[in-house]
Amino acid sequence: MPAPEDQKSRGRKPAVIGLFLILFLVLSLCFFPPAGAQEYDYTINAYALYFEVTSPDNVKENIEIDLTSHTNLTRYVIYTDYPVENASAVIDLGGTVERVNVTVRKVLGGTNAVYLSFPVLKPGQSGRISLSFTTRGMVTESNGKSQFAYYVKFSQPVGVFHMQLLVPKGYAVLSPIIPSPDRVESSTDRLLLEWQREDVQSGDEFYFVVGFSGEIVVPEAPSPWLYVGVFLIGLLTGGGGVYGYLLYRERKLREESGHLRSDEEKILAILREGPVLQSELAEKLGVSKAKVSITLREMEEKGLITRVKEGRTYRVFLRE
Repeated sequence: MPAPEDQKSRGRKPAVIGLFLILFLVLSLCFFPPAGAQEYDYTINAYALYFEVTSPDNVKENIEIDLTSHTNLTRYVIYTDYPVENASAVIDLGGTVERVNVTVRKVLGGTNAVYLSFPVLKPGQSGRISLSFTTRGMVTESNGKSQFAYYVKFSQPVGVFHMQLLVPKGYAVLSPIIPSPDRVESSTDRLLLEWQREDVQSGDEFYFVVGFSGEIVVPEAPSPWLYVGVFLIGLLTGGGGVYGYLLYRERKLREESGHLRSDEEKILAILREGPVLQSELAEKLGVSKAKVSITLREMEEKGLITRVKEGRTYRVFLRE
């Protein structure tokens, strides 16, 4: 029978080999992560934007982000080209609501960076961030009507993207409406438009443009006899009324296209003096960056201009 110390000596070899295998496996995972490993620090399950036009100049904006962390997450940053005033935020940690520290700073190009600091989200933990603030610059006036414009681009995938625009009582939505809303709801005190997209990919961008009239003053209720007279006149002049309406719509379309041509002509006149950065065009024209982006995209499709990526913006050239 072999001595006991010989048996103990042979038993160490498998243990040593096992330790080397475990160490090799750990190092392999560190330097060569398996396919499907998380590319981002968190997953955005849902991203929602809510806009409420409170006056011709001001808009109340609310951003809600539902995310799941893959690391110890304590901060989230939102970038916007519009001013941020009276900002406040909370985070819902699944039944527990905590306050979020909000800091707004100017970064390169005049963009506002909104830093949201909150209690640590551990790997696998989900939270819903809700940020509210007042802003301006999204609503512009043109030819007696207002226009809301907003642009958003995502730097990572989003499960569900939702946007809502609330226009107050006394306003009527007019063309253009880009893109067509998935839902329109009208009531006595508001007009609501909603859009929703699923499986948004990194780099996807969205333009939202909605035209609406100025405030409508509701007159006092007229005499019932007036309704009778209007009804009789309508019977007699129904055909003429339809024809007049068609002429009116055609005139409005001409006015809108004429206004668009006017914007294009201004841009072409500027570009004849040399290439210009897209961000500078908005300042020269006195319009929002979103509106300039939409107009340039249409001009590029028509073959009038060429845009070349330069930093975080584009340099615009006149196509010969």
